[in-house]
Amino acid sequence: MLKKIALVLLCALPISLMAQEAKLGHVNSQEILSLMPERATIEKTIADLQTQWESELVKMREEYTSKIKEYQAKQATMPESIKTARQAEIGEIEQRITTFNQTASTDLDKKNRELFNPVVEKVKKAINEVALENKYTYIFDLSAQSIIYQSPTSNDITGLVKKKLALK
Repeated sequence: MLKKIALVLLCALPISLMAQEAKLGHVNSQEILSLMPERATIEKTIADLQTQWESELVKMREEYTSKIKEYQAKQATMPESIKTARQAEIGEIEQRITTFNQTASTDLDKKNRELFNPVVEKVKKAINEVALENKYTYIFDLSAQSIIYQSPTSNDITGLVKKKLALK
């Protein structure tokens, strides 16, 4: 008898869960991130770093160009051993430039993530708070383009999150 009651309850449980209406909403986190006051400071910091990297790269390229011009101008009168040494030197400069470009790109990406992560976490926290306060079951992020269909009656909570973060 106890097994039959448990079986009926197990069968009835999914039906009762289906009867509850899920409250869905969507948000555009990129729009919110673009309005965050911290964004301007972070972008300036990244731009300053990028300028520093670029100026150093310009110096390296000038050195490279200078070495090539010097080599081409004196190539005809150089002994073979000096030609080989100069070619190796030019090759080293090319390698340094390539390595420098890769390092600069990696460092800028790392710094960008490092600076933006706290802002992203702040927005995520605000989205979670709005979802809890308004009893949403799911929130979809439109900027992730993970929605195949969006109902016209879908609830856009972007405005509520902006209000929560005191953004215009």
